Amino acid sequence: MPSPFAALGEMNMKSRIVKYIGTAGLLFWLASALALGQTTPSIPGLPGTLKWQNTPRSWNMDSKNVLSISSNAKSDWFVDPFDGTVANNAPILFFTPGSDYVLSARVTVKFTTKWDAGALMLMGDDHHWAKLSFEFSPDGKPTLVTVVTRGLSDDCNSMTLPGNSVALRIAKSGTTYVFYFSTDGQNWQILRTFSLDTELPVRVGFESQSPAGAGAVAEFSTITYDPHRIGNIYK
Repeated sequence: MPSPFAALGEMNMKSRIVKYIGTAGLLFWLASALALGQTTPSIPGLPGTLKWQNTPRSWNMDSKNVLSISSNAKSDWFVDPFDGTVANNAPILFFTPGSDYVLSARVTVKFTTKWDAGALMLMGDDHHWAKLSFEFSPDGKPTLVTVVTRGLSDDCNSMTLPGNSVALRIAKSGTTYVFYFSTDGQNWQILRTFSLDTELPVRVGFESQSPAGAGAVAEFSTITYDPHRIGNIYK
């Protein structure tokens, strides 16, 4: 006949095993939930929920709220004005802004291959969008480039800059958008003023691209969002 002490010990052991399995299951669930919650960054000061359009190779948000986006090879946004070919596979982290706003960020790009870039981007749909881009030119120079797409894309190379970092800004006033840049983050110069000519809701966000390369890393720091209409675009 089994000892009552042995039976009690067996029951205690089974109880500990059940508790261990339950605890392990809870930890696994918490880890899974945490991983799911980290599939999209959270950036202080931006309204609403951030969402990816095209998943990046990787991304990171550090303790100083610097967002890094690593794009995949041969990734771009462009609608070729010659033949209408659509490139729409570069990763963009979007949010839905208010009716009028000013969005600014310092963009730093690890340039490797021609057309590697980091950009602030406006998106209605595949044929109504615009990007304010800091891009590596075919002759190896960091260049400010703007692209406005209304059916087909244009492509405006503005100026070259030394170094791999520049401050960029988008301001929206009514149906008008203004693209700015600044080398010091204080004195802003206009690159372009335009309208997208669409009734579609237009999101805004952060893009990394590598149309001809194996991928590029773009960092976005000092990100600010101000929900007001600019009074004078030259100030």
